[in-house]
Amino acid sequence: MNDTIRNELISAVGFDLPETNWKIRLIDEIRYLLEHDFHKLISILYRMDVSEGKLRGLLQELPDADAAELIAGMMLERVAQRQQTKTAFKQPRPEDDHEEKW
Repeated sequence: MNDTIRNELISAVGFDLPETNWKIRLIDEIRYLLEHDFHKLISILYRMDVSEGKLRGLLQELPDADAAELIAGMMLERVAQRQQTKTAFKQPRPEDDHEEKW
């Protein structure tokens, strides 16, 4: 599942996450965006549908925690939720259906 989550994050955030230490790279990129391109970070979080209220509450609840780590955790949680939803609603493809698919 980690590869699935990693690939989903890559498409959502728009930058590569290496095979190894990709969570560290994600946190580093979020830290960079917090300091240098906050608007882009907000855009990424919006596209990923990360709950603004939940994230804001978490940041207020844990003011001494590393914000980049908290944001990365929320992003990972959201991607995992999306994967669970896809799995739950995925319809099996009929084996005997020879009709051309578009």
